[in-house]
Amino acid sequence: MKSVFNSSLFLLFMLLTGCAENSNKSKQTDINQADNVSVEISIEGMSCMSCVANVKKTLSDLNGIKEVKVSLENKNATLQYNPNIIPIDKIKQSINEIGYNAGTVKTLSQ
Repeated sequence: MKSVFNSSLFLLFMLLTGCAENSNKSKQTDINQADNVSVEISIEGMSCMSCVANVKKTLSDLNGIKEVKVSLENKNATLQYNPNIIPIDKIKQSINEIGYNAGTVKTLSQ
């Protein structure tokens, strides 16, 4: 009985710790929302929805990126990011590192 209680406490601790880490990341990303820029990046090499999910997850995990939409049909990603936190070259590099080819970047009006 004692081991079940200890295991439960451990799981609760891990859950709360994980939630605290996630909330800290969102606070870091949202610090200067006024500085966010919207861009569209062309991406070559995506052929299925799994590719779309891979690109979206990769970009969403980067600190400084607020919102990501990836289109297989248009072969691009539209995102909001804070250039004071992450440069566009790092975003393109992250796309290239997972096997796709990040191309031209078009700044969108807000």
